[in-house]
Amino acid sequence: MLALRNNSFSPRMLLILISCLIVLEGCGFRLRGSIGGELALPSLYIQSSSGNLFVSELRQALGNTQTEVVSERSAAVLIIGVGAEKLNRRVLTVDAGGRVQEYELHYAVSFAVNDASARPVLASQTLSERRSFEFSGEDVLAKEAEELQLYQDMRRSAVRSAMRRLQVLSIPTVDEIGADEAAVDGDDVDSSSVDRVP
Repeated sequence: MLALRNNSFSPRMLLILISCLIVLEGCGFRLRGSIGGELALPSLYIQSSSGNLFVSELRQALGNTQTEVVSERSAAVLIIGVGAEKLNRRVLTVDAGGRVQEYELHYAVSFAVNDASARPVLASQTLSERRSFEFSGEDVLAKEAEELQLYQDMRRSAVRSAMRRLQVLSIPTVDEIGADEAAVDGDDVDSSSVDRVP
């Protein structure tokens, strides 16, 4: 990030850096703070508009867990609905000549979780991130790359927030559902037996 702010940073070096990041991303390289581990939800399907980069990151994060992401809605126990990503920026500061010195970047995406019968499991909520961004017209290419990287950082932070919300879901397993039904049936038998006692 510091290198991107250096005005002597050449476009060729910038292109090499971006290419390396793309290669590492494609190989499954994980930056510090990536999520994985013990999340073990029933099979789920992610429903969203095409080209949603948040979904790609979320699918990648879920790939590091014990949760299966299925490609067919009919095969899923849970449905994650993801809204369109919203990327905005607004001017924070300008210099004496009216030129922009700093922007605030805003990233937002909404998601919700329903079961296969469309009953809410996790109500719709918006994941939102903000970053400040110093701007200079002297090296526009490097600043555009820095802005894209900040949006990527915010997207990954939003994915981590989504994963934390998924981790607190309490979804009964098939065995637990069967045990609960058996317990209810047992209670019914006991009460009916009592009713037959003279």
